[in-house]
Amino acid sequence: MKQKDFIKAVQQETGMDAALVEQLTVAVTDGIRDILTNGDNLSIQGFGSFEVRRKDERLSVHPATGKRFMVPPKIVPVFRPGVTLKDRIKTFTQSEPDTVGDSGLTDDIETSDNNDGQ
Repeated sequence: MKQKDFIKAVQQETGMDAALVEQLTVAVTDGIRDILTNGDNLSIQGFGSFEVRRKDERLSVHPATGKRFMVPPKIVPVFRPGVTLKDRIKTFTQSEPDTVGDSGLTDDIETSDNNDGQ
């Protein structure tokens, strides 16, 4: 799902003006970015945690040449889903394995009787 599709889905779900939803989306993503670039972590109850982790220097091997080289240390953003989100995804994927990736912001998850032989 792209940002404009997300904005449209939230706007339809909430009935809020699309421009306001876009402003809120930008504000939230900017806030998360600012927190992470300051080296802090963000935990959203029921959703998950955004963290900054340091990856140490390590030895790697080029797959084509077999040459060894050192990969320098770096700092990477990491998202860890919370238990509630994991459970909801697990429930959704068990009931609707063919619809993973479809948009849908509502709490209602429709089930289909047509499995097309799967």
